[in-house]
Amino acid sequence: MPTGFVRLSLLLASALLLNAFSALSPDQTKQLKDAGGWDYLKMTDTGIQTQHDCFDGNLHPDTCSGRLILSSDDKFTQEVTIAGQKVARRGTYTLEDDQLTFFDEFATRDGPYTIEIDLQNKSLVMYTSAVRIELVLHKTLHDKKRKETK
Repeated sequence: MPTGFVRLSLLLASALLLNAFSALSPDQTKQLKDAGGWDYLKMTDTGIQTQHDCFDGNLHPDTCSGRLILSSDDKFTQEVTIAGQKVARRGTYTLEDDQLTFFDEFATRDGPYTIEIDLQNKSLVMYTSAVRIELVLHKTLHDKKRKETK
């Protein structure tokens, strides 16, 4: 068997294995599309190493909040409030393996973002080479707030 053929076969097999490991599990996909959505915790611009003042990893419910909802019919809604100013976006999204791309109401493409879902911590990380966004499942954040007020 020619050496080039063996190398090509190994390369293709490796690519298939890597692709298989990058796809989300059914449980991760289900959690991604949770009806309650995801609350923004942290946003970092990795290109110039800056961090958004409102979304710094700590909750600032009086001044900042944000939620992203990814429905099972491939539509999204996003509402972010900063210093009393509310900004809403909606549109559609595509999910291919671990790549999430948004198309808003003006058909503006945002992404693709590589996503990582931690089922145990109920967290979602979306990132590109320029930005990193950390979110937590809304139900988890809501339950945590409720426990803190008791």
